[in-house]
Amino acid sequence: MTEAPDMRLPDFTKVFEVECDASGVGIGGVLSQERHPVACFSEKLNDAKQRYSTYDKELYAIVQALRYWHHYLLPQEFVLYSDHEALRYLTSQKRLNSRYSS
Repeated sequence: MTEAPDMRLPDFTKVFEVECDASGVGIGGVLSQERHPVACFSEKLNDAKQRYSTYDKELYAIVQALRYWHHYLLPQEFVLYSDHEALRYLTSQKRLNSRYSS
């Protein structure tokens, strides 16, 4: 049996890391530093969001994580991890769907 990692207090002198993922029924994220968790969140998707494409669910997970932890992340640099290959090009997209721009 694997032990759950202990949460640590944030150290604002170190880089934050955000890892996000989505499934068919929910999204989640972990805020960490030096690969040690600081905070986590999860959200069950409603019926409409469960019908989003995989790309949209993964992007929604990122947007929610950034909203959730913006007070930790901004204006510092941080590292964002996602297992969805297409999101590697997120910064080069000219327009995002309106559901992500608010």
